[in-house]
Amino acid sequence: MIKDKLQNIDKYLEIPVEIREYIKNISSGIDCGRHEINSDDYMNVECYNTKSPAEGLFESHKKFTDIQIILQGCERIDFTGIDDLTVKIEYNETKDIVFYEKSESSQLLLNEGEFAVFYPYEAHMPQLWTGSQSGAVKKAVVKIKV
Repeated sequence: MIKDKLQNIDKYLEIPVEIREYIKNISSGIDCGRHEINSDDYMNVECYNTKSPAEGLFESHKKFTDIQIILQGCERIDFTGIDDLTVKIEYNETKDIVFYEKSESSQLLLNEGEFAVFYPYEAHMPQLWTGSQSGAVKKAVVKIKV
């Protein structure tokens, strides 16, 4: 897992240069929905209200690495390795997602102008509120094919 400010995206050479350039041109005014980057990679822009940790589930992906970028608002994301997790909802190949039971985990706060990278071996529970109340968030999730 990587967490940093968008202004530092070029430090991460494992992120392809085409993706880094694309990310640097995203603005908070971008429309919600799916945006194609190239034939393998894409971005989903999501608008939602954060939820309580009790409502969250850990998820991971097999085909894509996630770069989650907060465009507006802030959220908490819990994360852990997938090795010791119990599957709650089996892997859906079409959606490239598997869900897990709750487990011990680490937490990070992702604020506007920051990003986090989650690799296929890392489960993450996004969209959580940062305190005790829901808040509005606009987030871009860049999906990089592995």
